[in-house]
Amino acid sequence: MAATKSSASRAQMVHDSLRRDILSGTLQPGSPLRLQALAAKYEVSMSVVREALTRLVEHHLVALETNRGFRVVDVSRADLLEISELLKLLAGRALEKSIRLGDLQWQGQVVSAHHVLEHTPRLDDDGTPTEEWVRAHAEFHDALGSACGSPRLLDYLRTLMSSSEFYQRLAGTPVADMAEEVIAEDRELMELATARKTREAGALLDKHIQRSMDWLLEHLFGED
Repeated sequence: MAATKSSASRAQMVHDSLRRDILSGTLQPGSPLRLQALAAKYEVSMSVVREALTRLVEHHLVALETNRGFRVVDVSRADLLEISELLKLLAGRALEKSIRLGDLQWQGQVVSAHHVLEHTPRLDDDGTPTEEWVRAHAEFHDALGSACGSPRLLDYLRTLMSSSEFYQRLAGTPVADMAEEVIAEDRELMELATARKTREAGALLDKHIQRSMDWLLEHLFGED
């Protein structure tokens, strides 16, 4: 049993490290992920690396192709559009259900997550978003839908959020005006959700996601 736990712990370590490298752009889209090289780098067995990569495949950050093996997923306009449409659909559904089902504890969780987000330094010295802010932003949006009562919905939504973060990291830092608009919308989302204004909160969340998609399309694929 101890050996099993040790193997699981090592797989988690490799998974987390590779996920960071993919999301940060250290590992570029399409880059091959070779079992032997990764096993040597992390000083683990190839079976541990395979387990970590398989989990990343499940979260759509790594692809596995016959005769090509594992690689970082490629980016495409079609994929980004699909991510955006599914995010609007699922995040909107999770928010609507949370507003209807969530109790005072959920309301407090949303307010607390937004407080952390609002007081977390947003940019590093080089102008890129801090890891802490990226995590706080994801946790705030996770909190919005956390009372939906559907573990599968939340799991799908978190996978989409990871894929969206992948594109956002590639695109770089939003211009100041857009960043301020996003920050203002996050505050308004918190206020509308905790006030249980379902229609207004849903419309703003849809606009929030669409704004990000439009910015990503422009900066990654040259679309206005």
